[in-house]
Amino acid sequence: MSFHFRLIAASLLMVSLGSNAAVTISIQQSGSDVIAAASGSLALPSCLATSSGSSLGIIYWAASDDYSYTVGQGTGTQCITSFATAQPLNAIATDQLASSNTGGPIGVNRLPSGGNILTVPNGYTSGSSISSTSTWTGRTLASLNLVPGTYTFDFGTDTITYVVGTLADLSITKTDGVATATPGGTVTYTVTASNAGPSNVTGATVGDSFPLSLTCNWTCAGAGGGSCTASGSGNINDSVSLPSGGSVIYTASCAIAASATGSLSNTATITAPGGVTDPTPANNTATDSDTLTPQADLSITKTDGVTSATPGGSVTYTIIASNAGPSNVTGATVGDSFPPSLTCSWTCAGAGGGSCTASGSGNINDSVNLPSGGSVIYTASCAIAASATGTLSNTATITAPGGVTDPTPANNTATDSDTLTAASSVNPVPVFSPWALGLLVLLLAVVATRQQHLRRSQS
Repeated sequence: MSFHFRLIAASLLMVSLGSNAAVTISIQQSGSDVIAAASGSLALPSCLATSSGSSLGIIYWAASDDYSYTVGQGTGTQCITSFATAQPLNAIATDQLASSNTGGPIGVNRLPSGGNILTVPNGYTSGSSISSTSTWTGRTLASLNLVPGTYTFDFGTDTITYVVGTLADLSITKTDGVATATPGGTVTYTVTASNAGPSNVTGATVGDSFPLSLTCNWTCAGAGGGSCTASGSGNINDSVSLPSGGSVIYTASCAIAASATGSLSNTATITAPGGVTDPTPANNTATDSDTLTPQADLSITKTDGVTSATPGGSVTYTIIASNAGPSNVTGATVGDSFPPSLTCSWTCAGAGGGSCTASGSGNINDSVNLPSGGSVIYTASCAIAASATGTLSNTATITAPGGVTDPTPANNTATDSDTLTAASSVNPVPVFSPWALGLLVLLLAVVATRQQHLRRSQS
């Protein structure tokens, strides 16, 4: 290998511990080249021994105890440490020297003879900034046998993390902040897509196919440099840019169909573009589920249009059952138990999508369907018993089916009352026989003749 190592014999030089620090070495494909860039700072670990020597950018792997991954070039200090949790990157088992380098050497290596070695620029001061690069011209990650991923070497107080390939921990969350929803109502979802890095991402796809029971409009805003389409309607299928640490936030306002039943569930996703590896794909989907709980303001009215009725006569009732929503209702019950003094037959017709039994006789006990805004209208023609007395009163009701909540139950009954009034009696007109009529005419003639004689005598 082209890595030079010289141990300071019989020396156990200890470098004082500082606060935890980290260096990230990004190894990326850039066009036709592979470029490694190191940045960050170190507190420096406890060294069992140190040596100095020249080093340059190199990728080498022969076995799990024989590898070297160094960026930059120049005289470096090699620190042998008892720490280091090694995750070898793998590479070709011959020295792969960089074509060009900038900055001092930084990296890790391990020799078959033992010892985890951390190389830092000669004279490095704890906490100072590190900035080094190496370029392998005309090479690819595949030709160097490097597998995209994140590889961490832990040196106690410090970590060296190699990020091979374009890596980005993309994630997505989705919530409407509730556990239940009402058919005919609305929900508002917040969908947040984020990039925890380490690489920037251009062209990730955020998707959300809303269920058919939802009609949605959405807006989107970026944060931390994220960008997305400002607004849209229907499903989300949006190409977004997410720098490391950036996010995009969608707000989707959705109307729920009044006929929706069961549960309301849908999933948002984020998908990395080609060439980007997501090390934690499990957080690339998010599902929100709500239990649908129908609510419907059912109501009923009843009237015969009069305040009094006659025994032996009749009355005609109009009964209207309605649904003011917001949810559709299937299987509500309209009931009306007429008093024994009434003999009734009835018909029914729907309006606004309402449906009911077309006709019947006797009491009403009918299962009806009432979409939001719909109604059913009953017309009941009733004969009143001649013996009926007092008041004619009865009540119609509407009852919601199981699973449907009526927020205003007070309007679910309606009563009509009439005062029963007996028919008035009329005195008969006297009827004369023919003899009586003749006698009456004769009497009237005598009276008239006598009055005429009196007038003549007075004159």
